[in-house]
Amino acid sequence: MSGKALARLLGFGTAAAMALTQSSVGFVRDEGYYFAAAQSYEAWLRLLWQAPLQALAQTERYWSYNFEHPGLIKLLFALSHLCFSSSVGDTLAWRLPAFAFAGLISYWLCLLGQSRSRAAGVLAPLLFWCAERTFFHGHLACFDIPICAMTAGVAVAWLRGGGPWLAFLYGLALSTKHNAWFLPPVLLVHALLLAREQRIAKLRLLPWLLLSPLVLLATWPLLWHDPLRHLGDWIAFHTHHVHYAWYYFGEVLRGPPFPLFYPLVLDALVLPLPIAALLSAAGVKLLVDFARRRLDAQRLLELGLAGAAVLPFMLRTTPIFGGIKHWLAFLALLSPEAADLVVRIAPSPSLGALAALLPGLWQIAHVHPYGTSAYGELAGGIPGAASLGMQRQYWSNNVTAVLPWLNAHCPPGARVYFHEVNVESYRAYQLAGMLRGDLRYAPSPTNSDYAALQWHREFRDREPETWNAYGTRRPAFGLYLDETPQVIVYARPGFPGAP
Repeated sequence: MSGKALARLLGFGTAAAMALTQSSVGFVRDEGYYFAAAQSYEAWLRLLWQAPLQALAQTERYWSYNFEHPGLIKLLFALSHLCFSSSVGDTLAWRLPAFAFAGLISYWLCLLGQSRSRAAGVLAPLLFWCAERTFFHGHLACFDIPICAMTAGVAVAWLRGGGPWLAFLYGLALSTKHNAWFLPPVLLVHALLLAREQRIAKLRLLPWLLLSPLVLLATWPLLWHDPLRHLGDWIAFHTHHVHYAWYYFGEVLRGPPFPLFYPLVLDALVLPLPIAALLSAAGVKLLVDFARRRLDAQRLLELGLAGAAVLPFMLRTTPIFGGIKHWLAFLALLSPEAADLVVRIAPSPSLGALAALLPGLWQIAHVHPYGTSAYGELAGGIPGAASLGMQRQYWSNNVTAVLPWLNAHCPPGARVYFHEVNVESYRAYQLAGMLRGDLRYAPSPTNSDYAALQWHREFRDREPETWNAYGTRRPAFGLYLDETPQVIVYARPGFPGAP
């Protein structure tokens, strides 16, 4: 089997694994917004087919929702829903493009790993995916896995010297998420650090990136009217992003300055210990070899792109919410080097791979689909992380554990306070058949008959508020992971299921 065929096999296998394990994964808050955006874009596509001039005139009406992110990924969600919703259902259809991007990560990491050895090519994507945090993100109709994939794709295109392909892939990255803004400076510095002949070749490649914004323009119809204003709004949103409160070693972090090594510490705590150790060793090895001038062009680029993915979150002013999702490319670009370390150091590459991957596979089997709650051995697992005062969960997806109980006990038309679940995700659960259609969305515990509270230090007042509203402190049901509370359900006395 050729190297590319092996990479394709791993890519298709990854996408298939995501598709087969997605049904139990809850809809995170952001997915609710992106589903709504995709519905609006799909309506525009239908109008474009029926009345093109009218669609072009009403672009802002259909595309202004969720203006803070480019249109490409949501457009793919819309196209997928348009083509496949009748056969696979609404929510799976929206998620299908996410599985394709997960497959692309495996494809490109395999190619990068194969520059070391065939074994490293196989192991590199496995090291990235064999952790519940990364595996969980591979299922979501969000932007974090797509931008991670496009970063790896830009790396491969840059290394292989294809100008048009580089321009196209960077255009796709630019059309995916604002993380792409950091890639051109990395490529420029990389070119300047190469030997003379390579430097000249890469500097001649850079101007191709000037064509990349054409891809952004083509895939984001919002820019077709008053583009400078919309570009300014996009940039301003992320340069003045709100700071969400985050629980870190017993302290609620509400704003800068944040801990300098926050992203590195969090990686060490949430990842399975062997993978965390291998990625750390890979980073140190790349830095040491850089200092000794022993890096070839590919390893130098991997170091640069990995650094560009994580360093913005070490500035102490960048918002730090969302666990590790914002710097997934940091883990991905270190994976080929980590895979090579296993192959070189382990007495048997097969045994070394098993030792590296089995704890992560166990973590997935043990925690999935509650990926935002996963912690590794260094944290002492989920209970240890709770004792350390770490963020116990986020994004509201864990509510899926209590939906069957609510469906079974709530009387017709009952009002449910879903806490962190937004209205869009609530509707998606009903659309997917995971939540009864007659259950109503309550805005607060006071206006509800049932309350599904997610343990979140920032919202610790919600539980006393529920006690006061219901006149009881006794929960009716809950999700406990390794005996650690995650979601607690309260029922108003006199209603079915109330203790």
